[in-house]
Amino acid sequence: MKASILLSVALYCMGISATFADGSQAPNDKRGPAGIVVGERLAAAKSKLVKQGWKPTRMHTSDGYEYSGVEKELAARKFFELDSCSFDSSRCILYYSKKGTCLRVDTIGEQFNDMRLTRWTHECPDSPQ
Repeated sequence: MKASILLSVALYCMGISATFADGSQAPNDKRGPAGIVVGERLAAAKSKLVKQGWKPTRMHTSDGYEYSGVEKELAARKFFELDSCSFDSSRCILYYSKKGTCLRVDTIGEQFNDMRLTRWTHECPDSPQ
């Protein structure tokens, strides 16, 4: 029993480390643009960003992309800055911009009210990942 718990904790820690392995957000970064924080609800973070002048970057306006799953829920709530969400882990990517600076915001959560920020980086939608 103890071994399975330890293994679960180790795998979780490895997953968190891999998330930040690209160095786009230092672990010490407590607050992002407009005071957003890891673990914050998506709706609250968007509100802060918009109040500070960040504009949602409208995605998929002419490419025929069809939303599915949680993407449909976000689109229904006017989150048109949504790029995509994964099916397997409910991770979503959204983009904002302000005065020529791009901001990518990553979330996790299967339903809108459960969606929380996991990271952010100054990355534009057309940047190579």
